Amino acid sequence: DNDFIMISRESKTTPRNYYLSKLGDGGDEANIQVTNFEHPQPDLLGVTKELVQYKRDDGVELTANLYLPANYDGTPLPTLFWAYPREFKDSKAAGQVKGSKHLFVSAHWASPIHWAAKGWCVFDNFALPVIGEGDAQPNDTFIEQIVSGATAAVEYAVSRGVCDKDRCAVGGHSYGSFMTAHLLSHTSLFSAGIGRSGAFNRTLTPMSFQSEDRSIWEARDTYITMSPLMHVKKMSEQERVGKMLLIHGEADENSGTHPMQSERYFAALKAFGIESKLVMLPHERHSYRARESILHMAYEQEAWLKSLEDK
Repeated sequence: DNDFIMISRESKTTPRNYYLSKLGDGGDEANIQVTNFEHPQPDLLGVTKELVQYKRDDGVELTANLYLPANYDGTPLPTLFWAYPREFKDSKAAGQVKGSKHLFVSAHWASPIHWAAKGWCVFDNFALPVIGEGDAQPNDTFIEQIVSGATAAVEYAVSRGVCDKDRCAVGGHSYGSFMTAHLLSHTSLFSAGIGRSGAFNRTLTPMSFQSEDRSIWEARDTYITMSPLMHVKKMSEQERVGKMLLIHGEADENSGTHPMQSERYFAALKAFGIESKLVMLPHERHSYRARESILHMAYEQEAWLKSLEDK
């Protein structure tokens, strides 16, 4: 029937359902509900979501999704920060608002949102723009910019009274894992890190990586500086040395994140006495698929952060 279109509706607390909507002014009677899906993850009932905005020290606008547990009592909580850096050529594009505060609160296998159901504060998808305006290359100041962005995120969460600054953890998948290693190497903001399927030695990706289109022969210093492997000694000398959990699929097909990346980085962490653990998931690729792998990943992450709950 050409008089109807199918639409979807959702809210923070109501999962997405589908309706047939009659074109024209038909009022509420013109909407026929097609589906009636119940909440797929009841453990997240009551978890609140807020799209927050704050600024980096250079004035760049940043955003994040702040999740708090049900019946939150206003006390500072252990906080998990989760991110994936992005490159931009101007600060206006970097500062644009991303996401929506009205989306239904749910979590896929790779999401950190489940931690809110465990009583944590979760600062998910906190913006870490890496900007190179004009002729500047974003990655030439990658470390300085992600440190600035992470510092702003932690300071904002602490100023809101939701984050216990002594119980902060950071994590990410792929480039987020790479980011995590750098933040533990160049700051004392975090007590623990989780890095999944990451790359830690940029000399093993010599032709390019992520949005970097220069080769190692054109930007040698950038490749070396952006390799967390080269900063393990500095990580061991931080005022607060964060422990690092590495998880990697044994069959990772991504050319930039060969399993050897995590194996060699783990060896370096152990050599410098940094508390760390390497978990290799059999038969898994860059993104994990098997139920057993995902449950084991969840177990390892929960065990790794347990010490922050007990402080």
